[in-house]
Amino acid sequence: MSTPKNKQERLLRRTFEIIPPIISMLLLSSPFWASFFIPVVVAYFIIFFDVYFFYRAAMLGINSTRAYFKIRRNSRIDWLERLKLSSLPWQKVRHVVIVPTYKEPIEILHRTLTFLAEQEFPRQQIDVCLATEKRDPAVLEKAEKLRLQFAPFFGNFWITHHELSKNEVGGKSSNLAFAAKEIKRLIQKADYDKNFITVTSCDADVSLHPKYFAVLTYQFLTSKDPYNKFWQAAILFYNNIWRVPIFVRVVHTVYSINGMAQLLAPGSNFNYSTYSISWNLLEKSGFWDADVVPEDWHLFFKAFFASKGAVELESVFLPLYADATEGQNYWATLKQQYVQNRRWAWGITDISYALTRFIQKRGEIPLSTFVVRFIRATEQHVLWPVNWWILTLGAAIPPLLNPVFRHTALGFNLPKISSLILTFCAFFFIFVIIVDYLMKPPRPTYFKKRFLPITIIQYLLLPVTSFFFSALPGMDAHTRLLLGKRLEYRPTEKFIK
Repeated sequence: MSTPKNKQERLLRRTFEIIPPIISMLLLSSPFWASFFIPVVVAYFIIFFDVYFFYRAAMLGINSTRAYFKIRRNSRIDWLERLKLSSLPWQKVRHVVIVPTYKEPIEILHRTLTFLAEQEFPRQQIDVCLATEKRDPAVLEKAEKLRLQFAPFFGNFWITHHELSKNEVGGKSSNLAFAAKEIKRLIQKADYDKNFITVTSCDADVSLHPKYFAVLTYQFLTSKDPYNKFWQAAILFYNNIWRVPIFVRVVHTVYSINGMAQLLAPGSNFNYSTYSISWNLLEKSGFWDADVVPEDWHLFFKAFFASKGAVELESVFLPLYADATEGQNYWATLKQQYVQNRRWAWGITDISYALTRFIQKRGEIPLSTFVVRFIRATEQHVLWPVNWWILTLGAAIPPLLNPVFRHTALGFNLPKISSLILTFCAFFFIFVIIVDYLMKPPRPTYFKKRFLPITIIQYLLLPVTSFFFSALPGMDAHTRLLLGKRLEYRPTEKFIK
């Protein structure tokens, strides 16, 4: 469990919870208050931040393009045939797929299971667990219908029924924790060889690529240290991308292309959404925690400390298609997008958890190994609400608020320098637009041709969407953490129109 065990640990965790949001608030407000006292320092900070953003934009454009060609090449290989021609013991490998569900329509689950049933890898070596929640009315009836239809395709089709206990937080993590413990009992009863088992946490709306488990098997068996590995593919939120409002579309387009780009830098990134892990590492880590909201990065850090820093992330160059946020109507969609991003921003709690655990495990984890992961996690979450303020308003504020600084050479040129750097960033978004076009599903008939130019113009809305769906939810999550107000898990509604 993630809950602190004693007063000292609670104090340490709470201290480390407060520091990151304070740093975020100081950074995003620095152009407003520091312009009066240290305008030169603020100006150079803004220029440095713009250069940093230019670097990130360059990596996004270049790495997403490289990832596209790797994905296209991997999609053409017959991985099962490659396994058959090798001397690898692929027949021993079993893949356990856990699909946590809470109030998803049966159509969504049917689609997910259909893609699982179309895997090129022998499906009798794939076991599916539909992890249900007791809070979900009539879910067992729905689960039994799905088992009746899909059980013949797989080695096993298990259904778990999680009841929320007093010290648990409702959500994906507690559901997965319960399901994993039930699966442990089932695989022990079946006498599976745990050295040849992988576990995949598959979101209920994710459609796995038909080659996914063939590729995963190959990478698992050829890895130098498969028992300290996570495997992550690119999550593309494209299942319903043509249908959602333009503001949501541009958000999920950037998320999708960024997910592809991150495949080129697994050494500094984390698993998210839908990912795989060796059973040995999962069991050694104590499975998922039942008292946390964001489960993916948290599990990575649990595994990191359980393996004394040896855990690694390995990229799977295949696309997994997921649903973009969508509500019953336009405004409901926007609201759900905000709530989803706030929940993701709540991952800032992992910083406190990781730092506390590192102090407790000092001497066991190499400092350099921890620092690489910790800096990446801190950068992601501390800057979550900061980016928009610095990039959009940062350069204009110091000269505006400080007339003396405005008449200096630096003050006069700051907005021009910042604007020039950010303009260069636009060049790399050409790569993003092209990769998005190549990876996106074909245009459906209901999306008229006359609207196609909007798919290019939508990127002009990035300053607006970044404010409402990045800066604001990030500030919301950080403020809640600062004030000690815990965030409840609110799942994103899923449905098929």
